[in-house]
Amino acid sequence: MRKRAVGLPAGLVLALCAGAAAFAGTAREAGAQEAHQPVATSGSDIVPVMSWAHKRELLIAKGKSEAEADAWISEQLASFAEMDRSAGDDRLGVAAPPFRFDAWLNSEPLSLEALEGRVVLVRWWTDTCPFCASSAPALRALHEEYAEDGLTLIGVFHPKAGREDPLDVARVQRAVEAREFRFPIAIDWNWRTGNLKDWWLTGPDRPATSVTFILDKSGVIRFVHPGMEYHDDGSGPHATCASDMGRIRAAIERLLAE
Repeated sequence: MRKRAVGLPAGLVLALCAGAAAFAGTAREAGAQEAHQPVATSGSDIVPVMSWAHKRELLIAKGKSEAEADAWISEQLASFAEMDRSAGDDRLGVAAPPFRFDAWLNSEPLSLEALEGRVVLVRWWTDTCPFCASSAPALRALHEEYAEDGLTLIGVFHPKAGREDPLDVARVQRAVEAREFRFPIAIDWNWRTGNLKDWWLTGPDRPATSVTFILDKSGVIRFVHPGMEYHDDGSGPHATCASDMGRIRAAIERLLAE
């Protein structure tokens, strides 16, 4: 479950979680685009990205040479180790805004009031993001390990490709099934004016939109991971990813014990 996809060239493997811009602007600008966003004409054309190796295959299938695909991926990976982990500190101690999501999968609609007494982890993700794909095993692991101890994990889908399209629940369902998510999934389709704006895109510039919040049992934000990637594999160049995963686990366990 925590195994990562293999198949990238050696140079790219050494680049993973090491570091150049995953964002081509600021996440809070309405026109900003994360560097992992592909061009798509409709929701039915969008293939959920499953790993960095899969992303490389998709780039080549769309006409990039192997060298161009490798360079593109290296460029996207280069900023992660340098990401400011304090980018969400301004949100610590703030009561989480109420949920106002467009739809729910794997669950009846949830509210913060109904979740009082449980620790809540909320992670925004999308189907075209290799950082999100690489973090999917971590979300499955956290749900399986801590749900019975009092953690509710909510994955929040926000579209990048096709974000001007009407709400497409079937597209989200395809991505949920592909990534084997069994925990509650909320859809923040109009995220630029929706819940992501309420929770994250106000205040200072943000390094990414794939942010993770952990709330205490009273609904107060107590931990923020500013985005991109985390997982348990800490071998070689994945030390930063594993370190972030350790910080997330520590926060969950601390809040569960309170």
